[in-house]
Amino acid sequence: MKKIIASGPVIVDGGRLLIIKDDKDNFYKLPGGTVDGKDSLEETCLRELEEETGYKGRIIKKLHTIKLNKNPKTGEKMEIELNHYKCELITKPENYEPFKHHGHKVEWVYLYKLVEGQYPIAPNIYHLILKGDINADIE
Repeated sequence: MKKIIASGPVIVDGGRLLIIKDDKDNFYKLPGGTVDGKDSLEETCLRELEEETGYKGRIIKKLHTIKLNKNPKTGEKMEIELNHYKCELITKPENYEPFKHHGHKVEWVYLYKLVEGQYPIAPNIYHLILKGDINADIE
């Protein structure tokens, strides 16, 4: 069975969550990506943050890991492991305006807008909110 291991940051600043959107999906998601054979989960988390948003960050602590047994988009049976890390940016953003970076729309969205359903978001974001890993106090 195909297995995917991915890692990405959870960054909240000023009550806003850093999320991205690309042309592959019709929802917003956390930055992140697949672990290369040579990189650790932590290295992958920080590499993907920089590749997808242009931001450099540092890891504060490990958050919940989510394991799925099928691809939520295609329904294909596979093992998917999503690892999340509470992170902070090395340099605070100059503003919170949306911008494009390497094909990704990067946005800082108020958490209450996510909870109210104002943005279509990936299932793992809902899971992390329910677990208490994403909240206004994460800063």
